Amino acid sequence: NPRLAADVDHTYGAKYGLVDSTSNASIIAYVNCLDKLGLDAAALKSIDKTKPATLRFDSSATWKFVKEVIVDVPVKTSYEEKEETTSGDASKNTTKTRVMKAVQHITEYLWEVEVNWSISIYSGTSVEDKRVIKSRACKTNLITHTKEGMVSTAALPPIELSLTWLMQQIDTDELNSQFRVDTEDVETKTPRRNGAVQKALGFAEQLGGWCRKIEGSFLFGQVKQILQMHDPVLLEPHTFNLGQLSGIERQYPVFNPILPLMDETSDRGEVGEAEIKSIIKLRSSDDEGHKALLSPNDVSKLLNEHVRTLEGAVRELEASWPSDTGDSILSSSEATLSLICTVLKDLSTRYDESMSYIESMMENQLIAAIGKRLTPLDLDKFVKFYNAKLLRPTPRPFSHAIRRPEHYPVGLLSIESDDGERECIHSHSREVVPVSNLKIPLSAATVLELTGQQHLHGYMNHRFGTSNKRHQLIARARQFSAFILVIGNMTDGSTLDPKDAIIVQNKDELVIPLLLDELPTAKEFKDAVKSLSPEQQRFARAYRKMQLASSVFALCVVQIKPQLEALLGLPEDSLDKEMKLTQDLMELFIEYQVPSDLLSYNGFSGNADVEDKISNVRDNVKGVLDVVNAEKEKQLKMEQTKTNMAMEKTFQRAATNFESRLKMKLHAESKMETALLCKSVAPMSRSRGMSRGRAPEPEVADAVFSMESSVSRNVAGSTKREASEIQTQQPPQGEERRTRTSSTNDGQSKQPSDEGFDFTLIPQILDVAVEKSGEDSALRSTTVKTGDVWTRNRQENLLTEPKRQTLTVSEVKKEKNKAFDLLDALGRSGSLPIAYNELHVLVAVTHCFDKDVMSTVVCDNVNPIEKLECSTLLLASAVHGVPARELVADVCELRRLEGSLPSLVRPAEQE
Repeated sequence: NPRLAADVDHTYGAKYGLVDSTSNASIIAYVNCLDKLGLDAAALKSIDKTKPATLRFDSSATWKFVKEVIVDVPVKTSYEEKEETTSGDASKNTTKTRVMKAVQHITEYLWEVEVNWSISIYSGTSVEDKRVIKSRACKTNLITHTKEGMVSTAALPPIELSLTWLMQQIDTDELNSQFRVDTEDVETKTPRRNGAVQKALGFAEQLGGWCRKIEGSFLFGQVKQILQMHDPVLLEPHTFNLGQLSGIERQYPVFNPILPLMDETSDRGEVGEAEIKSIIKLRSSDDEGHKALLSPNDVSKLLNEHVRTLEGAVRELEASWPSDTGDSILSSSEATLSLICTVLKDLSTRYDESMSYIESMMENQLIAAIGKRLTPLDLDKFVKFYNAKLLRPTPRPFSHAIRRPEHYPVGLLSIESDDGERECIHSHSREVVPVSNLKIPLSAATVLELTGQQHLHGYMNHRFGTSNKRHQLIARARQFSAFILVIGNMTDGSTLDPKDAIIVQNKDELVIPLLLDELPTAKEFKDAVKSLSPEQQRFARAYRKMQLASSVFALCVVQIKPQLEALLGLPEDSLDKEMKLTQDLMELFIEYQVPSDLLSYNGFSGNADVEDKISNVRDNVKGVLDVVNAEKEKQLKMEQTKTNMAMEKTFQRAATNFESRLKMKLHAESKMETALLCKSVAPMSRSRGMSRGRAPEPEVADAVFSMESSVSRNVAGSTKREASEIQTQQPPQGEERRTRTSSTNDGQSKQPSDEGFDFTLIPQILDVAVEKSGEDSALRSTTVKTGDVWTRNRQENLLTEPKRQTLTVSEVKKEKNKAFDLLDALGRSGSLPIAYNELHVLVAVTHCFDKDVMSTVVCDNVNPIEKLECSTLLLASAVHGVPARELVADVCELRRLEGSLPSLVRPAEQE
């Protein structure tokens, strides 16, 4: 009871048996078809298997001019002429009618065309010693209407097919097929993904391509061109044409024996051996463990049906098509060649489909077992769950509250991944006890010193195929709270190179995209440089060392209020409820770069009350603000005076122009009245009387109104332009950070200290650990950078909704300058250490898989959980600075890992 393999219960090993059976059936079917092209048993035995064997197809056409013939072709046009004969007797009059028909004289050219094609085999490179196994030569006459452009000989390039793989699968002595997948080979991953099947698929593709070339170049190329050139005037064209070859597989169907079938019958009984009709037979299997496979006898029956239908189709072709001994270009030989090519293409396609079916069957079975098709997001959730049970300490979400001890948080800092669901990344975290303080150079003259906590995080990212997760840094501030976020890279164990900085305050939500760039693995680097010169290798190693060191991403959070208290000489927590004072201080430091000495507590009593100190600072702030406001008022008055003077001058010029134009108009009117007086006295009197007491004419009134409007517009425009010029002259606050003149405490730049924990060594330590582990790990060090365009949700005031703002590169630079100005003030240009801060150092690595999750499991036969498990232990060991076996929480899991990863979790006494 043969059925498709997916419908039959079977073991995993039976899939290998199914691949062997299907591949052997395809090999025998190939040979059955090639037998009809002359590659019979004798030809197979004559091939030297110690050399490459090649199947070759050659074809040529020779044109020989015979004669030129003029053919008279009658046309439909005719002419009639009538001749009447008269005599004395009217009854004897006669009429003769003569009809003349037109004839067209057409010149035809008679050619003798000889077409030759052959199929041959040869070994090695001895083409001259080739053995022709099938050929045909025919001569026929063709008629054309032109003699121009005809060539005497046209030969197609030879079409060759390598038979080396096919001959390796055939035992020419016993004439049986011996294909078998070597399950012990290191390249064997699955029944579909192994070297043997890959070569079989490669031959199937080459065989199909060889057949397509014969059809395209010879049958539907050269032969078609010859037949199309035959165009006689009177004779009928050839009876058989190429259109009959196009659907030849439908006219003469041939059974395809390549089927991924299994037998669900447990007790098959004894069945007589089937007669073998193929020229080679299926080798009997010595593996009796896979009862679900078709027996060799059943496979032979399928192949016998293939042979029967193939031979029947060939016989029908020979009976219906012209004999190959005649002079027809299309004969039974060409029809048989077309049929065999079509069948071989169908066989090669079916074999590829069968192998894909076996692989898709495994994938469907895996999906049925799990219940869904897994995605990277699903695996990420599992890894978080699995690591929480496997490791101690467990990876924690990268989400940290920004707070002082015993205080409410002022904000939140987190890194999230967005691959369909926004979730915090999990990292291996460790608090580092700093031996030396953190240095942040703001400029060549100013280096800040920070004495806060330092944390090391190791993030293990994974990528399947081309799917990349998007990562983003999220910073949120509470209402009436503020902090400074500094982003950069660690250049050594105690120096942070700041790339970006921004002030986050008053319910701001800042979203910064993070770009993860992968570096080559240690193995890839070694393989790439091993053939370079010593100088080139040293250059590559030095540059890679720099790449690994610069891949350490760092975030520093500076709390503003406690540092303001230290800067101004105020007790701790004194500014917690002074919201307006804090805002005024930040404005003075950021917008006006006011020295902190002008604002700090200037009392001499160390025992003064907190309120007195705050009041003193508030008075200092008020005094500075008064000076600032007075300067603003003074500048505003000066600008108003300039504007008034400009408006007065404009009015004067307008009045002068109006007066001169009015005089000119009155003078013109007086001249007109004088001219009218000369014509008539009475009208002159009336005109004079009206002239003395009349109001201004409409034209004059309109001119005055127009002039006044023009003056008003000119004055307003002048005022706006001058005001705009005044604003342009004022430099925008915070656009460019001022150059610092102060320096560090000792006035000299300190050299990096070798003491303490060097964060930049973690990627190198991890690189060495991966190489020592002996695992073929695809673990890549990954650099983390910020994107160019940031997003900020800001609430302008308490009554409005937050608005989404996009910060471009220039705006991010302005924010950086503002943050640097405030940092410079808080640190008193490097002379005052900053105590309330946190440093978070992130070392990121990426485990890369070439395919997606399901293809990794099904096609590569790789368990991604085990691969990620190894990479996670390597990263966690490097971050925590302890051997990997000490991180495993469960003893049973440790024993399992000692068997699967002995080089990584071996006991200390064995190292």
